[in-house]
Amino acid sequence: MGSKILIIVGGNISKLDKFKDATLRLGLDVTLASLNDINYEYKNTSEFSLKIENKDISDFKLIYIRMIGKRIEDASLLVDYAHKNRIKVVDHLYESELLLPSSISKAVETRKLIEGGVVIPKSFYSNLTRVIKYGERNLDYPFIIKSTSGRKAREVWLIENEADLKEKKVILEELEKNGMRFFAQAYIKASQRVRVLTLGGVAIAAITRPTKWRKKIESKLTKDNPEGIRGKLDPIPYVYKDISEKASKAVSLDICGVDILHEDDTDNVYVIEANAAPAWKLIEKDWKFSVEEKILEWLNKL
Repeated sequence: MGSKILIIVGGNISKLDKFKDATLRLGLDVTLASLNDINYEYKNTSEFSLKIENKDISDFKLIYIRMIGKRIEDASLLVDYAHKNRIKVVDHLYESELLLPSSISKAVETRKLIEGGVVIPKSFYSNLTRVIKYGERNLDYPFIIKSTSGRKAREVWLIENEADLKEKKVILEELEKNGMRFFAQAYIKASQRVRVLTLGGVAIAAITRPTKWRKKIESKLTKDNPEGIRGKLDPIPYVYKDISEKASKAVSLDICGVDILHEDDTDNVYVIEANAAPAWKLIEKDWKFSVEEKILEWLNKL
C-alpha cells in the first residue's frame, strides 16, 4: 500500500512546503503532490489505474485537495477515480460535484449560502448590463460590483456615483468579453472585516483587519480607532462562530475561510465569502499555531 494521505494542489507543489515540516513533526504518512503530475496509461486492457507520478491513487485512504486553480480537468479525473475506489475526499463537496464546484464558482457558492439561510449582502448575479441596471435601480450609491472568481479582493469595484460607474463600465466590459461574470452587491458600512477559519465544521480561529474602504466610513469605531484594529479574536465571539460554522456547512467545506462584515452602526452581520482554499498566514501570525498541523491532525482522525 502507498501513503495513507494525499495532499494535492493545482500548480506548483511549493505551495505545500509548510505541510512538509508539519508532517515530519507529527510522524504521519503523507504524500504531497501537484495535479500537474496526474497521469494514466492505456495498455490494451480494461483495467484503469490513475497515478500521481508513479503511485497508484487507489492506495491512498484520504485525499485533501488544497486548491484546484486552473486544473479543473485533472481535479475532476481525480475525484471521479476517488469515488470509484471509495477514497474519502476533503472537502466533502467533491462527493457530489465534479464540474465547477462552489470551491471555484462564486455564483454557486452564493447560491448555497442563500439556500443555507446564511445572511449575505443584498446581491444580484447576471450579465454586466443587467448587473449595472440592478445596481442603479435597487442599490444606493456607493454599491459593489465584483466578479464571480473573486481573486483575493482584486476583482471588486466600489461604484461611488454615476460618473464613477461610467468610467469603470469601460473596464468591466472588456473583462466580460474575456468571460468574466459579475455580481452587484450592497455596500456594507463596516470598517473591520473578520476572517474565521473552520475545520471540520468548527470555528478554530478568528482574526480582524481593517476593510479596504474604511476611510470612507464615519462611525464611532473609526473615530476611536483611526488606523483600524489588527489581531486575533480570542475567544471567538459567538456571533462570528455561529455564522461561520453555518456558512461552511452550507457550502459543504471541511476547511473553510469565512469572511464576515459587521456593520459599524448596527448589529447586522453578513458573510461575504466562504473560501475553499483560504490563506491562513495572518491567522498563524496572530494565533501562534501551525494551521498545517491542525489540518493534518484532523485528517488523521477521519
